[in-house]
Amino acid sequence: MAGTDLLTLMRERRSRPALVAPGPDAAQLRELLVAACAAPDHGRLRPWRFIVVDGPARERLGEAFAAATGERNPAAGSNELARARTKPLRAPLIVVVVATPLPHPRVTMREQRAAAACVAHGLVLAAHASGVGAMWRSGWYGDAAAVRAHLGLADAEELTGFIYLGTPSGPTPAPRAPVEPPVTWLS
Repeated sequence: MAGTDLLTLMRERRSRPALVAPGPDAAQLRELLVAACAAPDHGRLRPWRFIVVDGPARERLGEAFAAATGERNPAAGSNELARARTKPLRAPLIVVVVATPLPHPRVTMREQRAAAACVAHGLVLAAHASGVGAMWRSGWYGDAAAVRAHLGLADAEELTGFIYLGTPSGPTPAPRAPVEPPVTWLS
């Protein structure tokens, strides 16, 4: 991606669901996270934190996913539970982006959640710029008690997303057709 301007980088970024080892090493991951933390942040509150899930910790997260699946659907069969266990194994590294909003006299909770979402998007863009494949995953697991407890989330914290990182595998996704922005212009 060297020499690619930002607008091109943003237009060409694609989610990469097929990710294999190696993932970013500790130094490269730190660079990606530092870049992501340049997100807009009204009040400089830094209302986010990261949880890195690597190696065998992915299997333990899979057990939490399976427990959450069983809690949500007590009739879940062994195939469904096994599928839940393998979800965190779809990439060699996962960064969980957590929103940590706190009451503030000028910065609303909504703004703080938006800042955490910007950090997640920044991480995905930084990964793409560095040649690292990324897939932002979310869904009901972020709200599941078993997963929240496993990750050690406080009651006021919200899981913004699971950012799966690794070496892109499989075909490169097709380019997107340009989108005509829906704009209301007030003069």
